[in-house]
Amino acid sequence: MKKKKPGKIEKAYTFLLVKLIGNFRPRRATNMQYKFFKKYGMKFNGKPNYISSKIWFDGTDYSLISIGKEVTMSSYIRVLTHDWSPHTIAKAFDIPQEKPLGILSTIEIGDFSFVGTGTILMPGCKIGKGCIIGAGTVVRGNIPDFSIYIGSPGKIVGDSRKYLKSKFPEVDVPGFNE
Repeated sequence: MKKKKPGKIEKAYTFLLVKLIGNFRPRRATNMQYKFFKKYGMKFNGKPNYISSKIWFDGTDYSLISIGKEVTMSSYIRVLTHDWSPHTIAKAFDIPQEKPLGILSTIEIGDFSFVGTGTILMPGCKIGKGCIIGAGTVVRGNIPDFSIYIGSPGKIVGDSRKYLKSKFPEVDVPGFNE
């Protein structure tokens, strides 16, 4: 069931409050965003670890966005669930459009994943469990569990379990074989 869209005043008030509080009490701002977005259809598999108050979520339809438990999302991330470029391109060919040609697609972020600052999540991307998405990465397609994914365009450069083990050798990482 699709939840209703927030009113403009409620949305503006909430986002302004989140931005103000986010500068001084980031965890509190994360909790406020969690409650707001959940109320309007965003799917959560448990509470996120941290969602920066400086993220832009596509407001076309929040129900297209799923965020796993204990996810960390840094600042200045863009989460896009739409692509209206076909509408513009079709006009170049005088293709009649009863309604605009556009694509709406889901975004999924798996449990315990980290999304770095300045990342762009493209429509249809699916980030697996335990992934590290590097700062400034453009994410599209399916990213397998425990991947380290960086770049523009993004590519898999490693395994987050191996990274964790290399930084903290004393930690037993289940499912990791050297």
